[in-house]
Parts: sequence; C-alpha cells; structure tokens
Amino acid sequence: MSATAGRPDLPSWTTILSSMRKFALLPDWLVGAVQGERVRSVLTSCIPEFASGALILQDCRAKHLLLSDDGSGWTGIYNLTIAEPGTGQSRVVRLLGMLIPPDQGAPDAIAVAVTFGSNGWRTYVPELRLLLQMPLADSQLEILPQLTNLEQARALLELSIRTHALAYHTLRIESCRPQVLRYHPGLRCTIGYHLTYASDGTAGHHWPTFVVVKTYDGDKGRNAYGCMQALWDSPLGTSAAVRIAEPLAYVPELKLLVQGSIPTEQTLQALIGSALRADTPEALADLDDYMRKAAAGLAELHSAGVGIGKVHYWEDELAGARAFVQRLTAAVPGLARAATPLFTCLESLGTACPPDPLVPTHGTFRPSQVLLDHGQIGFIDFDSFCQAEPAMDLALFRAATIDMGMSAFDKEEAIATEPAMHDGHIDRLIHLEAIADRFLAHYTALRPVSRRRVAVWEALNILELVVRSWDRVKPVRLNHTILMLERHLCTQLT
Repeated sequence: MSATAGRPDLPSWTTILSSMRKFALLPDWLVGAVQGERVRSVLTSCIPEFASGALILQDCRAKHLLLSDDGSGWTGIYNLTIAEPGTGQSRVVRLLGMLIPPDQGAPDAIAVAVTFGSNGWRTYVPELRLLLQMPLADSQLEILPQLTNLEQARALLELSIRTHALAYHTLRIESCRPQVLRYHPGLRCTIGYHLTYASDGTAGHHWPTFVVVKTYDGDKGRNAYGCMQALWDSPLGTSAAVRIAEPLAYVPELKLLVQGSIPTEQTLQALIGSALRADTPEALADLDDYMRKAAAGLAELHSAGVGIGKVHYWEDELAGARAFVQRLTAAVPGLARAATPLFTCLESLGTACPPDPLVPTHGTFRPSQVLLDHGQIGFIDFDSFCQAEPAMDLALFRAATIDMGMSAFDKEEAIATEPAMHDGHIDRLIHLEAIADRFLAHYTALRPVSRRRVAVWEALNILELVVRSWDRVKPVRLNHTILMLERHLCTQLT
C-alpha cells in the first residue's frame, strides 16, 4: 500500500516526485563555472595578460567547489595551466574562485595594480559571475611540520605509543618514513609511517612496521580513539569476520590519533567499480562474496556490546538533511520548498515505523571504509562512531554502493544537459539495487532488522546525495542520484 494512501494530510507521490524534479538539472550559470573549456575561453578574452598574448592559457580545471556554510555562493580552486610564448614551458597557477549566484549582488568594480599571478591579484568575471584571486598561503595544521620531519616524527611516535599502549612500553623506533595519505589543508591530515627498529633488544617483539597517524582541527580524534579502544577490547577485536586497526595512542594537546594498520589490497569501493566494468560471472561472484563478508562484519560490529559514543537518532538525521537543503535554497531560491513534500512524507513514515534498538554504529559506513585483503576484510574510519539504530549503517551503505557503482561509469568532466534516463542507466541501476538487496539479505540472515526502517533512512540518504551533487557542482552525478531517488520512492516506499 502507498505510504500516503488514506492520509489526505500527506502529499501524494505524484506531488512528491513532481516537486523533486526541480532538483534534476543544475542551472547554466552553475554548470558553466566548472566547464574547463568555457572558463578558459572567457578568461582568455577578459584577463589582459591572456588577451594580449603575453601569456597563453592552455587549460583550466575547477576543483573542490563547495557551497559556503551560509549559502551565499560556491568557493573552490581553479588550476590554470599557463605558458609563455616561445619558451615551450608551462606552469600551474592556483587561484581561489568564488562563484556568486545571480540573485546575489556582484562585487564592486575591482582595480588592482599588480599583474596576473602576483600576490594581491584579483578580478571579477561577470560572464561567469566568478571572483578570482591569488589565494593566501596554504593554511596547515600546526603539527604538520613536526609530523613530516623524520627525527621529530620518530621521537613523537615512540613516546606516544610507549606512553599510551602498555604492550609497547619498551618499543624503540630506529627510523620512520612518512607517507602523506590524505590532506585537507587546515582541517585534517592522514600520514602512514613505515617503521624500523633497532636490532638489539627487540627479539621476540611483534611491533608494527606500519602505523597510521591522523590529526584533526576538532575533537573527532578523541571520539575515534575512545571508541576504537572499546571495540578493540570487545569481541570485535579478535573477530575472524572483520579486522579493525589497533588504537595505539591519542595525544590530546596535539589532537593526534595513532593507530595500527590493516593489510589492504584494495577497497570494496574499488572492487565494485572493477567488477561492474568486467561484468563477468567470476568478477560478480567475487564482489558478492565480499559484500557477504561486509554484511557479516557489520553484524558483528552491531553486536559488539560497546555502549560508548553519542546517540544519533532518526530525528537528528532528518534535521541535518533539512539544514543541508535550506543552505542550498539560500543560494538557489528557486528550490525553496521543493523538498518539503518529501520531508513531510519521510517525517510521517519515520513516526509510523518504529526504530530497532540502538547498537554500536560506524556512522559513515560506505564501501570506501571496507578494506579487502586476500579474502579478509577490515573496517576503518571510526571518527563518527555513535549509538544508533542499525538502519543508519545499512541504509547509508546501500545508498553509497549504488551511487559508487553508477559513478564508476560516469565521466564527471562531461557536462550533461538532460537527466540520464535511457535504458542503459536503468538496467545498471536495477543491477546495483539487486547487489544492495543481497547485502541486506546477508545481514538480516544474521541479525533481524526492520527493512521498512532501512528504506526510510535510505530515502533520506539518497536525497542528501542529490543535494550534495548541487553542493559540489557534479551534474553527471546529479543525473543518476535523481534517478536513484525516483526509483527508490516508487519501489521501496509505495
């Protein structure tokens, strides 16, 4: 029976779907800001150094465009490849870009006395509604120089691990070799360290040869360390179904988390893409086997009996999604109230369908957080660990699996003008839904869960994927996330 049947106070599915179609297409002014060739052409004509031929603009790529917290516009980085005529040499100039929506006031006339590429250079491009300027020096985490200095990092790691992990109180590191794995300037950095030990006095010790260090601008590291300690001491720490990294230290004054590593060949996300592209019985069987193992590992996590971590309710997720949409509609007023019918329906469904009991919850469980190694799996990234109903992890994983599978065939640099509704996309989506269904079936064979509740959470997760496609200016991704949402509402909630 339809979720809205017999409820005249609720919007019809026709109304919901019609209203959500307003999200289906990014406006030209927004898409144009990420079209490299268009941006290159406009900048070539309006920046004097390019227009005169003193410099040649060979290429322009927009990266990391994100909607500002107040919804006043988008900011991101524009990497311009510049050549000087006759030299045969090129260089990349990194600019900070601020995209201003049409209903926002354009900046006052900008006149600068410095040449392109110099400190203080900035210009406003009316055709793109784009303010470009030389960025300030990269902000970085205060601890980062120490973490990349070989001797300072060696001493810090040795002291931290010996102090916080009793099993390693005699550990002596001879050398370390850092490898930056992920870096978000000013926010977060993940570094892997290859460790060697002095040969004397270390016989018989099983000390780690590779550790991972994360440093944060906030307090997520403290939460991750506390939760990882509790999980390590629970049955999950010795589970044969799933590996987790050993927590080694947390240094609060440096907001520094040190953990062991998990052997890794690839992530489940990578396997999803390669298996779908191969499309052979063997590749798909291998994928299904790992999905079954991921479901078993998640069931063990949910059964670990660990009671720490904040509680995250459905109402919290719903409020967060509302705020996310509200921020977008501040930048694009034409979307105002477009999601209201869907929110009204989901709120009603959430009330009518009671939640399962709270369990230890990963919080950001996606295929990218599942590591694969010779038939074994491991879970990483417990920064958002919390207590929640199991539908939170299950729904997010299902939505992410389908999204990542569709994205494996997307070419994000291609700019589409119409939603991708042809049979190929539908067939691929149905195939991915079946993969996600089998994952849920594997889980429910081990732990009971309300499938209706999972479907309600998943609708909200897919809506967030749609809005995130606007937030990050991903027109190709928007095509398939809209399709995901429409099919989910019509097949899972009606």
